[in-house]
Amino acid sequence: MAFAAPHPGVRDPRVFISATAPLLQHWFADGDHKGAHDPYFLYAVSNAGSLLALLAYPLIVEPLLPLDLQATLWSAGFAALTLGVALCAAIMLSHKRLDAPKRVIEERTAVGARDRLAWTVLAFIPSSLLLGVTQHIAADIVSAPLLWVFPLMLYLLTFIFAFARRPPLPHAIMLRALPIMLILVVMTSGASGNLLPLPMALAFHLGCFFVVGMVCHGELAKRRPPTTQLTGFYFFLSLGGVLGGVFNALIAPFIFNGIWEYPLALIAAWLIRPRMPADKQRNLPMDIVLPLLLSAGLLIGRSILVGAISSGPLSMVLLYGLYLVPALALVNFSRRRWRFGLAIALILLFQLMPHNTGKQIIAERSFFGVHRIELISDAETPTLVLMNGTTLHGAKSLRSDEATLPMTYYSKEGPFGRFFNASAPDKVRHVAVIGLGTGALACYAKDRQDWTFYEIDPVVERLARDRFQFLEKCAPAARVVLGDARMTIGHARDGAYDVLIVDAFSSDSIPMHLLTREALALYMRKLAPGGRLLFHISSRRLNLAPVVGALAADAGFPARILSDSPPPGTSPLRRSAALVVIIAAQTSDLDALSSKDGWKALPPAQPKYLWTDQRADILRVISF
Repeated sequence: MAFAAPHPGVRDPRVFISATAPLLQHWFADGDHKGAHDPYFLYAVSNAGSLLALLAYPLIVEPLLPLDLQATLWSAGFAALTLGVALCAAIMLSHKRLDAPKRVIEERTAVGARDRLAWTVLAFIPSSLLLGVTQHIAADIVSAPLLWVFPLMLYLLTFIFAFARRPPLPHAIMLRALPIMLILVVMTSGASGNLLPLPMALAFHLGCFFVVGMVCHGELAKRRPPTTQLTGFYFFLSLGGVLGGVFNALIAPFIFNGIWEYPLALIAAWLIRPRMPADKQRNLPMDIVLPLLLSAGLLIGRSILVGAISSGPLSMVLLYGLYLVPALALVNFSRRRWRFGLAIALILLFQLMPHNTGKQIIAERSFFGVHRIELISDAETPTLVLMNGTTLHGAKSLRSDEATLPMTYYSKEGPFGRFFNASAPDKVRHVAVIGLGTGALACYAKDRQDWTFYEIDPVVERLARDRFQFLEKCAPAARVVLGDARMTIGHARDGAYDVLIVDAFSSDSIPMHLLTREALALYMRKLAPGGRLLFHISSRRLNLAPVVGALAADAGFPARILSDSPPPGTSPLRRSAALVVIIAAQTSDLDALSSKDGWKALPPAQPKYLWTDQRADILRVISF
């Protein structure tokens, strides 16, 4: 999804815009309006405006207006806002209130450091959780920019409801809902949550985030000071929001090798809630012992089940049943703040541990996610696997006779193996691959071939070279070009490649900007006459075949598709289900790909599926 940017001539107008809400409320409080004694409802109104703009952009503005017109209208709107604020200032300066009734002077309430700290913390937690739940959705559920809008929408909605004159969701109800939503999220975190249907997974995490936001922002609304302290209140509220963003974006990636900021924010959200009646009865030993016993029982139970039952529906039923007892115990624990907090902390730690029979070798975190390498015994064959979130990104057999064997999506029986097997060597001289992963595709390289990999994440290149070594053993002369492929591949000369493979994944799907009309035009320019372009579009959550079909139809290029489903009982580490589409300039360039190998003509898709740099409708292709 493309987003309109401020006009280049404007020097970061967000600083000006962000200051208007407390300023206008301060002016309103100094007026003689009947609501001037409590102007905080205007904060709900300002956030309602932000929410309307957020919804209008993907639903109205983006589908109907090109980016250059959006920028022009944005500049005009900013000018209108500036004029409106100037008029308000003029009215405040010129308005004489000599005949106005005297306002009741507010009783000054002392605001101490503890109040300011509470304001900051209550704003910090939802801000951190906003980024945490967004990253969790992108990494473990589906990587789609439109879905990133929903957490922000809920974040604004919690401010609207909490600061409304008559909150539609009472604070007491939100406090009661908090432990329920936390239990749902805690018990479905980790690998088990990946088995949930997409709507249910989104509902649990977004619902919990909404309730946490309502509790924290409801506490902020309850603790709002008199209007004499209004600007200070908003300063510390903004400070908490900024610190939450800084913690998630800058600090957490350096101190955690996993997405630990998300569960930490959930735990903090529970501990920040007001004391409960049962907390008056001190029983610290049981508040520690019972959570420890619960988490130990969960760990032992899972170990027994995993060792006794290898796979099948019965295993899934028993594993889910294993979480039912702890969930009921958590309901009982929720009457005591520290007992429940320690219990969910231990279970979250337990849930984030690897849920397979493998041993984690290394985990590294970069701007693009958490990459884990695990050692798994697959049919008595030791295998290294690369995971990004909950998505398998490649594997390598540690048997000496299989050191260069392509596995998972890249197996010789799969679409890539069939393509290279059917391609004449003289038509595959220069190959480019967008997305490195483990580097398994390099094992299709042959003598006198030139291979270039385009990879955005330096951590991925290091892991591929140090741990998997496909590059060193299969294509030692291959080059790895770091950076966003939409930019770096542009430096290659036109017509440089005979084969170009788009195999870049963010979690479970190709980044959207690599599947647009403009991206396709760039790829085709880099192909030599007779060249072929392959899109690897395997995804649990997205059906991308119509998108590629619309791209091919829009450009007038023939396309074929191969959907490979391994026989039952095949290990996914040896051969994973894969979906690949191939595009060429001429139909004759695809003659070598026969139907007996599984290649079929890709039907042209409707224009509504066409993605461009300015417009992309993700909702049409999500597999709910």
